[in-house]
Amino acid sequence: MFESIAEDSTSGASSLAIRAAEELSGAAGSFASSDPGSFWDDLTAACSELLAAGRDMAPVVNLVGNVLSGAERMVLSGAAPDTVLHAVQLECQRITEFGEERLRDVGENGAGFIDEGSVVYTTSDSGSVRAVLESAARAGRRFEVVLSESRPALEGLGLARFASELRVQTTLVADAALPGLVEAGGLVLLGADSVSEGSFVNKIGSYALALAAREADVRCCVSATTDKLLPGPLRGDPTRPRDGSELLEKPPERVRPLNRYLEEVPNSLLRTLVTEDGPVAPEEIPGLLKERPVSPALLQLLYPRESAGSAG
Repeated sequence: MFESIAEDSTSGASSLAIRAAEELSGAAGSFASSDPGSFWDDLTAACSELLAAGRDMAPVVNLVGNVLSGAERMVLSGAAPDTVLHAVQLECQRITEFGEERLRDVGENGAGFIDEGSVVYTTSDSGSVRAVLESAARAGRRFEVVLSESRPALEGLGLARFASELRVQTTLVADAALPGLVEAGGLVLLGADSVSEGSFVNKIGSYALALAAREADVRCCVSATTDKLLPGPLRGDPTRPRDGSELLEKPPERVRPLNRYLEEVPNSLLRTLVTEDGPVAPEEIPGLLKERPVSPALLQLLYPRESAGSAG
């Protein structure tokens, strides 16, 4: 279950969350549960598998938290399994139906940060970055994009094709070249897999690009839907090393390829976080996180030895 989520190393967190919601909804529909308690057990087992597959992606973690929070209330009230299933599927449907709408809102809010005639610097591929570029292009704004290929999976090629379809002049460069190309008057625009109190997580190369923006006195913005907000302790280990053979299939003796997909970038390098609700200053991010309650059932799955109790 959820193998496609675990094996996908190129899709953005938002699109993965939509797929995860669809797959979780389908899995819940297959439960042969005769009572609320057994439905809860089946649901938490499925959610545990989903977390194992997509723990690095904040929208997936938040999806699980929202599903469990609503289902737990209904199970504790003694609702029938069919009623709990309906609630689970409605929450999953909300994610799939409103995901694209929220991205469009991010795009509209972020388009204003792209000045006429400016250059946008970015790396990898991101649904929210695509939304901002598309909104600015459709508004008739003229700008250029400079982006890196984003090894090892080369996600940057997908974004380059997308920008080309928007008829935006685009320059594709090697990853190491991009930070040195950042010049005054431009905009560094990044996506994020998660945004926490002091940092955000994005594809490797984002840190160097954000540092280059600071040195060139260029605005560095992150575009992300609010389901990317996640307290740091719940974030897992997104910077863990991946398959080294993607970098070097047969390394020489005493050569160890270290292949990391993601890295943390301090929020202090940001000027603005652009969400579907509007722009957010970096110092406001901790307050937003405090306003978002964490489901006890989610904590139970993430930290089974430290949390106690269950709805079943």
